[in-house]
Amino acid sequence: MRILQACEGTTAMASPLRWGIIGTGEIASDFAAALHKSACCEVVNAVGSAPGRAQAFADRFDLPNVCDTIEQLLADDQVDAVYIATPHPMHERLTIACLRAGKHVLCEKPITVDAAGAERVINAASEQNVFLMEAFMYRCHPLTAKLIQVLQSGAIGEARHIRADFGFHVPRRPEHRLFNPDLGGGAILDVGGYPVSFARLVAGIAAGNPFEQPSDLCATCQRGPTGVDELATAQLTFPSGVSAQITAAVHHPTGTAATVFGTAGSIHLPDPWVPGSDRHGLTTHFELRAHDGPVQQIEVTTDQATYAIEAELVANAIQSGKQQADWPAMSWQDSLGNMQVLDEWRKQLGIVVAAQGERVGP
Repeated sequence: MRILQACEGTTAMASPLRWGIIGTGEIASDFAAALHKSACCEVVNAVGSAPGRAQAFADRFDLPNVCDTIEQLLADDQVDAVYIATPHPMHERLTIACLRAGKHVLCEKPITVDAAGAERVINAASEQNVFLMEAFMYRCHPLTAKLIQVLQSGAIGEARHIRADFGFHVPRRPEHRLFNPDLGGGAILDVGGYPVSFARLVAGIAAGNPFEQPSDLCATCQRGPTGVDELATAQLTFPSGVSAQITAAVHHPTGTAATVFGTAGSIHLPDPWVPGSDRHGLTTHFELRAHDGPVQQIEVTTDQATYAIEAELVANAIQSGKQQADWPAMSWQDSLGNMQVLDEWRKQLGIVVAAQGERVGP
């Protein structure tokens, strides 16, 4: 068995975890750029929607190999793990193909387009005895760990309400993945998983659990000309008594902040989803506002870009023989529960997602 090089906090030292990337868009580029400075991860291969795009990607990041097809990448024994950065409808098919090829998988969110698909990929990972994680990178960041520490300390008393938004403005282009129903377009699938996972995490902490499922959800949305949900909101109620108001948007700049309100104060996070407001930023913060005291700014500084933190977490888990990452990163049951909430959100609004696609894109 090949021994992987350890990242900080582990002991074994050998070779780095070698990544292949499926997809050559912006997120894939950010991932490849971040790993250039990693001591225990390296990108060694990539495949895109067309050979020319893949070759340009490989040239940009000085990759030793590039593939014309996914089958070629999966046959490369120099690839230990695969990062999937394609439109949502292709996630299930590609993830299962990677798992069956014996490759560890980090798949961009959402892990699939529905909970039934999430169950299928989880079952495939279990059967193949390989690592699988949904790439909610904020869950891997020390900002989230610090938030949990402060919540568990009782600094704001008992958490009672959450407000979490992830909304931005992208000009409408019917062919763009955000507005194209055939590519899984719409706010709920693209960014709704962030506030949902955040609310479930905080409600779980209030209940003494890793996460909690809402007992009730009430949804609204605004559809655009192509029929996708361009702005969607939901009110969540949890068994612990915590409530949440969440928003997701792809054509409306509703903001990207989250606030947790407690019985003795609140915590405001101006950029929880992309800490530092930049995927390569190293410093971020949140504000602790006690009812009977001054506002405290809690700063969190790292020495790695966010995508490198996520990739190294995966490398450490694999090096330790784990199939799942440690909390608060997304476990299989956490991902499944998140998809169940997204399913209910879309169901109430009558939003149907296209079947799995065939393009590698974008």
